[in-house]
Amino acid sequence: MLIVPIENRPDWKNPPVATLLLILINVLIFFAYQGKDPQRLEQSYRWYVESGLFEREQQPFRQYLSRATPQVRKSLDAADDEDMPQRERLARQRDMQFEHAAYDRPFIQALHQELDSDPEWRTDRSRFEQLVNSLSYRAYAFNAREARWDTWITNMFLHGDFMHLLGNMVFLFLFGFALEIAIGRGVFLLLYLCSGFGGTLLYWMSEFGTDHSALGASGAISGLMGMYIALYGLRKINFFYHVIFFTGQLRAPALIVFPVWVGYELLGSSSGNDGVAHWAHTGGLLFGFVLLALWMRLGLDYNRNFVEKIDPDTPLKSALSRLQELVVMMKLDEARRAAVQLVKAHPHDARAWRALYNVVKISPASREYHETVHALFKQAGHAARDPVLQDLIVEVAHAYTATGGATPALTESVSLLLAQRLGRVEHIKPLAVLTERLLERQCRHQMMPRILQAVANLSAKAQLAAQAQRYREQLLERFPDSDEARQLAAHTAA
Repeated sequence: MLIVPIENRPDWKNPPVATLLLILINVLIFFAYQGKDPQRLEQSYRWYVESGLFEREQQPFRQYLSRATPQVRKSLDAADDEDMPQRERLARQRDMQFEHAAYDRPFIQALHQELDSDPEWRTDRSRFEQLVNSLSYRAYAFNAREARWDTWITNMFLHGDFMHLLGNMVFLFLFGFALEIAIGRGVFLLLYLCSGFGGTLLYWMSEFGTDHSALGASGAISGLMGMYIALYGLRKINFFYHVIFFTGQLRAPALIVFPVWVGYELLGSSSGNDGVAHWAHTGGLLFGFVLLALWMRLGLDYNRNFVEKIDPDTPLKSALSRLQELVVMMKLDEARRAAVQLVKAHPHDARAWRALYNVVKISPASREYHETVHALFKQAGHAARDPVLQDLIVEVAHAYTATGGATPALTESVSLLLAQRLGRVEHIKPLAVLTERLLERQCRHQMMPRILQAVANLSAKAQLAAQAQRYREQLLERFPDSDEARQLAAHTAA
């Protein structure tokens, strides 16, 4: 059975950094650390045979098996099949004994009781156990009998095989990217780890006292599934489902799916040993759901616009639409007042500034027009982070400097700011006007040598030789001690 939400799509303008980081960590651990397990296993197997442990423990192993369960004796009988070639039979017996010698705790305890008095065996056995315990699933998986404190966390970053890893990472991304946007990266990571801890806790309670072990991110990812349901609650969302032969999509309240997921895990836990830690999944689901439900119940912050699919630009878009209606109806004073309020509410939004500019440019001789242009030019510092706003400022700068009339908006500070932003050949005309305004004002700002150097170079590129020469002369005359002037003088002398 597979039921997953398909309500959201990743926003790569705001990438799910925490989710991708978790995926990267899991993948790196699997390939860089767990990928060496086959060599570790081979090394421990070779030591077990070559050190003589296999022969020395053969008789105790036979005695142990004589008291073992019928299932184990059946496995031994299969390994003792006389019709099997002797080499193959010996290999199977050796493999079976190795499995018990490495992992069967009661057998290991029996060995220590019987052979501990032999110092040579004790030394070889200690080395063998060190090699076995270096395997990732022995070192960092969660063992229900030992319940080591560190493995409560480390187990959720290990995986049994590549398909286990792949499946978990797909589900981690499917649920993670949306939750990360909705609740924030810090809370997302905290609740992810808490859900993994909760899954391990319920697994420990269900397997208490046994020698069973668990590993994998499934408990924590089940927590993400529980969180997803808590986030959307009774809101209807889209799901993809695959049940037996039936595949399709459905739209239903998110909460309806939660008991289905929990019931599926409970059914799996009661249907026998299928190698899946169903209780860890159940614990993760419950912990994730409860933790995020409490978080929201306490009124702590989350992204309601994302969950409820509210466009944060809706108020701005409505105001722009209303403004357009006022212009069409020629209610220009009312439109200008509305546009001014819009800019105050959204001081760095290019759409608000364009709306105001479009209204005031109808009267280019008005005080409001020059004040608006001046205020817009002062936004040039913010425009570096917004290419749309930057394009608007450049467009207005071209239009404003091309009139040939009064340009009161071009104060010294604004001219300096704009001159540093208009650094391309296609902007040479407004840049030259700004530079002239600064020269007329006898501007001695520390940026002036760099501006004169830039406008001279751009003039040369635009094949305006006379203009380029004029600005080079101004640089040498007005700022002879500047680095730019010394560079120019050295270049001219060469």
